[in-house]
Amino acid sequence: MKKLDRIWFITLLLCVSVTPSGARAEGFSSTTPTVGFTFTHNLALGSRGNDVSALQQFLISGGFLKILTPSGYFGPLTRTALGAWQASVGISPSAGFFGPISRGKINSAATPAPINITPVQGTAETTSAAVVRNKDGSPVRLKIPKLSVDAGFQHTGLTSDGAMEIPDNIVDVGWFTGSARPGEHGTAVVTGHVAQIRGGIMTKPGVFSDLNELRAGDTLYVQNDKGESITFIVRESRNYDPATNAIDVFTSKDNGVHLNLITCEGAWNPDQLSYTQRLVIFTDVAQ
Repeated sequence: MKKLDRIWFITLLLCVSVTPSGARAEGFSSTTPTVGFTFTHNLALGSRGNDVSALQQFLISGGFLKILTPSGYFGPLTRTALGAWQASVGISPSAGFFGPISRGKINSAATPAPINITPVQGTAETTSAAVVRNKDGSPVRLKIPKLSVDAGFQHTGLTSDGAMEIPDNIVDVGWFTGSARPGEHGTAVVTGHVAQIRGGIMTKPGVFSDLNELRAGDTLYVQNDKGESITFIVRESRNYDPATNAIDVFTSKDNGVHLNLITCEGAWNPDQLSYTQRLVIFTDVAQ
């Protein structure tokens, strides 16, 4: 799968989080397309299901669709990406409708695009290589003693247009279910609001309002639904411009166990209803 080009997920993630919303992620299909997936249905804007997930994976693998993982929902981003692919292989008109000509083009390919989708609690993996997950051990509470944080977890996925879903209030944190479970090998991603803003004024602090006070060596704990408490140690913190490449937030180069916390930082921009920076705290599991 192609890497993320920009920090677009973080941009949408918390630029709107200052005013809690009821946005929900689109559901992922309950079954898993295989490498030998054959397309049999016409697809268009508003379609859902395994065929859409398989098509999205094909477009992601080819670099046409810039979302983190297939959503199973055919939205405007998928239509645009499909049109770009159609134009690249000479299909005309390249209108973003997936019909018999496009199906035949993909189905007759000598080497089918790999379709590696592993739904977990309604979400899919963020990389093309499947990660073996436990059947339980999902996070239920995040504790950061230094900041007096003791928050419950929401399990968040992707919205219909491919953006990372956000917690729907300012007191919970969100585990992005497309990332590793906290405590698994890989990178777990946890989000939280920095504040509630009304009329350009902060009316309430969010769960991550003091996240910028964490320093290397500070500890935090994730309690899962098996009753286990997993300790993580802060390695570093970084501020990101919303347009900066941020693949390192979602991935790691080693086989370690990591957890990254994300919130807003910087000055409030009333025109964009967003903060100017994104703060990411990088942590590693205690050895």
